[in-house]
Amino acid sequence: MTEDFYDLLEISADASQDEVKEAYREQVRVYHPDLNDDDRAQAQFTAVQTAYDILGDPVERQAYDRLGHEDYVAKRTSGLPSPDVWKSTDDSSADSVATESASDSKTETSRSQTTGSGSRRATSSSSTGSSRTTSTGSTTATGSKSTTSSGSTTRTASSGTATAGRHSTGSTDGGTVHGTTGSGRTASESDRFGDNAVVQWWRRQNFAWPLIWLSVLTYLVGLGQYILENVAGIELLWTELAAVGADPAAIWDAVTSERYGIQSPIEFVIAAEPVAPPLPPMEWYGLLGGLVAIAVLAVGIHRAVWRSNTWGSVTINETIVVALALGIATTLLGGPFLAGAVLMPVLFGVIVYTTHQLPGWSPSYLYVAFVLAPAAGLAAGVAGVRSLPAEVLAVVVVALLGALGLPLRATIRKRFGR
Repeated sequence: MTEDFYDLLEISADASQDEVKEAYREQVRVYHPDLNDDDRAQAQFTAVQTAYDILGDPVERQAYDRLGHEDYVAKRTSGLPSPDVWKSTDDSSADSVATESASDSKTETSRSQTTGSGSRRATSSSSTGSSRTTSTGSTTATGSKSTTSSGSTTRTASSGTATAGRHSTGSTDGGTVHGTTGSGRTASESDRFGDNAVVQWWRRQNFAWPLIWLSVLTYLVGLGQYILENVAGIELLWTELAAVGADPAAIWDAVTSERYGIQSPIEFVIAAEPVAPPLPPMEWYGLLGGLVAIAVLAVGIHRAVWRSNTWGSVTINETIVVALALGIATTLLGGPFLAGAVLMPVLFGVIVYTTHQLPGWSPSYLYVAFVLAPAAGLAAGVAGVRSLPAEVLAVVVVALLGALGLPLRATIRKRFGR
């Protein structure tokens, strides 16, 4: 059971402000709706955000520690849910019923939600299937599930559901956080699999940087193969440059007058054959393209059937599925050079965009433009444009600036805070 905001962030009551901030960032990586396609992610993220707003402010945290969770919630937060609505299904049976039926006044104090100028909304329900709604003055009934009495039906909007673990849930309505007990959960995909230990472990992982590094390493392996394949021509070019000295005009003439036997990137990719095609060329290309199409179709079907927001942001799980299909298809087609050239702009683009939706540092989209350079060089080769200086600039200089620049910048910021 989640006892208070410290327990919600999974930190001790004597945690430092830096530890509070770090714990909040960890929870954001799990529950931000752009990274978690669970139907409850928005509500969970809101609850975590509220906890950080209080504990991350030294003045508010001091007041919270002095008053205690229940009194602070009742006096300072306009109806944030008390711990009894954060319980898991296992905790919310007789104990929850006893708490809810204690007294109307106590229930209103700890669970009412204040809107406008003093208008209150309160609700209480019994565990036998009938409902009892208390309403006075301008009070309107609200709660966590629909309840039906013998004479009339009172519908109440569910604003969130509690996870079966330690985390609370809630959603905002004019700054007020609403929550429900575990008994108000709906039978959705997230409910069927959300309690699975493997699923919970998966959701706690941050796959953004592993994906970035995987795409970079794939490209570096491909670039190394390209260099080894053309080492004789590179040595010949180096000898020519050493002979002409430091004269800029002579250097430019040397690198533009001939290719010294160095393949263009598109020639290298076309010549690459990681595996012998088991089918005729057109059928082989169609099979590889179909693999990517199936992955995209699977993501689309999942969005249409299970996601509440079909056109919402791309999640990390969807990114992994599509990236895996792209990586396999492009590696079989043109080796790691082609795979890295395709994967880097896709993964950098998704992850940089997603990072912009989160609090904290937002990396520049220039990194995405830089790692797009190899793919642009390959496209230029397909169009018949061949230029040795432009190719070196695109596939080596600019590509490496972007590929290594973003991870190194993030590492420096994490280590030194600048």
